[in-house]
Amino acid sequence: MSALSGWRLALGTLTIIPAGSVSPTAAAVRWFVALSPLAVLPLAAGAAGITALGGWLGLPALVTGLLAVGLVALGTRAMHLDAVADVADALGGGWTPERARAILKSGDVGPMGVVALILVIGLQAASVGALASTELGWVLVGVAVALSRWFLGPACWGVPAMPGSSLGAVFARALPGWQAWLWPVLAVVILAGLASAMGRPWWLGVLAGGLALGLALVVRGRARRRFGGMNGDVLGAAIEVALTAMLVVLAWG
Repeated sequence: MSALSGWRLALGTLTIIPAGSVSPTAAAVRWFVALSPLAVLPLAAGAAGITALGGWLGLPALVTGLLAVGLVALGTRAMHLDAVADVADALGGGWTPERARAILKSGDVGPMGVVALILVIGLQAASVGALASTELGWVLVGVAVALSRWFLGPACWGVPAMPGSSLGAVFARALPGWQAWLWPVLAVVILAGLASAMGRPWWLGVLAGGLALGLALVVRGRARRRFGGMNGDVLGAAIEVALTAMLVVLAWG
């Protein structure tokens, strides 16, 4: 039952696919993290398909990239991009933990949030567009979208819930240390093996996954110091910065 609850929780939280109501438990959260790449597989396949089609049709690189990024945003209700904007505004404008939490909960997008969105969407779209012109680059796009969800594990490991966050209370410390690190490490191994199989340097996958992990940990650390813990926005922001890091490095290589 925990696996089924975790699957439904991942599907309903990470995609627009209806999954019914779930009463999350610590066991369900552990399954949620483990199954999260599978839950977003339709979005990953869609982004990969658009990348392949754009490259085949010879569309401008940025057009292909924006279409792929737009599809993923549509399939997630743009929740993670909204989280990026909220976290950026709260970190930039909250001089006290109380003020930062108030900004985070407000839902308004300020100047810091706008800049963060432009950077994240722009870097993702440009990277996807660059990969569209390479052999089997569409595979890397799909894999990056799927694996990026594993990086929410370190973002909630060993961090208390932000005061007033119900979702944070569910995820906070739900993962034992070995599980929080297992999935990102496995993502690095998969990326390294895939890069090698595609004739690219194996270390490119290690660099992509390592940078994604490092940035997710930066988000986690900043949230703990500034907000007093983590919430759903922090997890969403960690996913987006991890995806951005992977796409940039893979496109560079």
